[in-house]
Amino acid sequence: MDVLIIGGYGAMAQSTVPDLLSSPGVARVGIGGRNDAKAKAFAGAQRDDRAVPVSVDARDAASLVRELKKWDSVINSSWYDLNVPIMEAAIEAGIHYCDLGGLYHQTIRQLKLDSKAKDAGVTCVLGIGSTPGTMNVMGAYGATKLDKIRKVQLRSSGAVVSGGEPGIFVPPYAIRTIFDEFSMEAPILRKGKIQFVPALSGLERSEFIAPIGVVEGYYTIHSELATMPKNLGKGVQEMDFIVAFPPAFRQTVETLVRLGLAHRDEIVVEGAKVRPYDATSTVIDNLPKPKEPELDVDIQRCVLIGEKDGNAVTLRYEAVTWPHKKWNVGGGVVDTGVPPSIAAQWMVKGQAGGPGVVPPELAFEPMAYFRELSARGRGIRVVEIAEETRTLN
Repeated sequence: MDVLIIGGYGAMAQSTVPDLLSSPGVARVGIGGRNDAKAKAFAGAQRDDRAVPVSVDARDAASLVRELKKWDSVINSSWYDLNVPIMEAAIEAGIHYCDLGGLYHQTIRQLKLDSKAKDAGVTCVLGIGSTPGTMNVMGAYGATKLDKIRKVQLRSSGAVVSGGEPGIFVPPYAIRTIFDEFSMEAPILRKGKIQFVPALSGLERSEFIAPIGVVEGYYTIHSELATMPKNLGKGVQEMDFIVAFPPAFRQTVETLVRLGLAHRDEIVVEGAKVRPYDATSTVIDNLPKPKEPELDVDIQRCVLIGEKDGNAVTLRYEAVTWPHKKWNVGGGVVDTGVPPSIAAQWMVKGQAGGPGVVPPELAFEPMAYFRELSARGRGIRVVEIAEETRTLN
């Protein structure tokens, strides 16, 4: 099969590309993007003739469709604001599509393309990274073990274990997305209905395994809330997503947002119109990179609180990912970049639901997916813990 990655030389592609190249049956991997030099350099670094640079502009719909027709599936690893046009182009081209998440609102828009995807006979898996992605599948698996679900808690955190350099600011993923997570109102489910609360509200302290330990997190806008309440069903009344960044990183981004340096509204600077959002993001993207990449351990946690056979049951699932030594990338890159590689291959094989637009919790058989996460040295481990069981009165 032939798989194209748009944003193929970006942060998450650092694990998607080598994973595809190590997978049986993959004939070509397209390193797609607007920067030809970066695409060629990254393709060459793979030392594999199957990795080929592809010049593609996601904003040019006609040329994008023409290029996509040359491939079996496309992984959208670019900025989430481009999800809808890239997905529309994939459907028109008649190829399978997956992405890393639409930050709730884009996901809602993408779900409306279900009938078009079905008519084209293609599968579009939305938000198949670590979270959304593996988080959704953990929730779906836990839901099969309960008769009723009262509450679902989605939590994400991590910690750097090696590499990096003191004083160098390194976002774990696209800074534009992080700015939106720190500024846009977050969806939460309460009494069975979605409501929106301010970003950085809902302070919560959670404890994870070492080296993460006790961390502080906040409500954050995320795509899981767009699909999981309906698809898990079983009367779920509460659900929310909380992310806990390292304190220094959180404080830096929070300060930039509060100073207005991440606003999307245009301002005039010396006669030129500019969006602080674009300017600040570009400056951060061009900051010096550490000589050694930051290698982190990343954890996604899904807790389901409900009932089984008249007993109150709490199930906790954790996907734990440590750095990948061979690829020299951190756990956050591995657990986000590997799932779209799996999805792209499974869609071509007819193993990912569809046709149509499907979220991760409906796309995959959970145990098969969990086994695949840890196959061939990927190192993504999912564990289940039954925390509490008691007889209901």
